[in-house]
Amino acid sequence: MTRRHSSNDESQNFTKLDNDYVRNTDRAINRKQQARKRKMRRTVFFAIVPVIIIALLLNVLSHQNETLAAKEKSKEEANRHLTELKEEQDTLNLKIKQLQDDEYIAKLLRKEYYLSEKGEIIFIIPDKEDKKDD
Repeated sequence: MTRRHSSNDESQNFTKLDNDYVRNTDRAINRKQQARKRKMRRTVFFAIVPVIIIALLLNVLSHQNETLAAKEKSKEEANRHLTELKEEQDTLNLKIKQLQDDEYIAKLLRKEYYLSEKGEIIFIIPDKEDKKDD
């Protein structure tokens, strides 16, 4: 027979019966407590694991959004640069067409290099800024 003392009040002594019924009841209580502990552990596990998985997925989503925003900004800059290059290409294509025209070349030579046609006289007129008034 086992003797146990109550931890709350040591003045009360009691003796626990040691028979099959009491042992079976104790085992049943222990099994229920163990089952309750396992159930609680399972519940905690299945509550914490999804939270961790969701947190990881949200972290991945956030990182992907940052990457996407950076790539969209890069794409926008590339499109802006492409537009500038297309405008420059159009300007250069126009210049090529003009340089294929003989009249334009003659006009350009007269203006830039002061060349003249046969029988023409070129007069250079100073700018207003170059004049000195005394």
